[in-house]
Amino acid sequence: MSTLDFDRTYAPDGDITLQTLSMELDRADTVTCRARITRGRRSHDLAATATGPIGAMTEILYALGVGVEIVSLSQERDGDETVVYLLCERDARRVRSYGRGRTGDEAAVNALIAGANRFTA
Repeated sequence: MSTLDFDRTYAPDGDITLQTLSMELDRADTVTCRARITRGRRSHDLAATATGPIGAMTEILYALGVGVEIVSLSQERDGDETVVYLLCERDARRVRSYGRGRTGDEAAVNALIAGANRFTA
């Protein structure tokens, strides 16, 4: 499988696009994530507080009606990027997705968006 085919399969462009994301440390070892996400033609400004960015983005996706559960996660370094691979589940259906980023958190958020797009395709 070529890199292009891999990207199209496991990190497809889709109905859900992350426009902006900010993360702030909050009290009691939590983080508040604020995101602008486009779903279809509508833009949504959402926020969630959780024990980490993965939990917060999961809550944000559920608020949009496209929530996914993470069944398994693995990550590796590829040069100056982190790559996260996910096995996601929704309504007893499973898909694999992946995301890249400067940090593990950024890559995991991108992988979650890719997983949500795979379910909505």
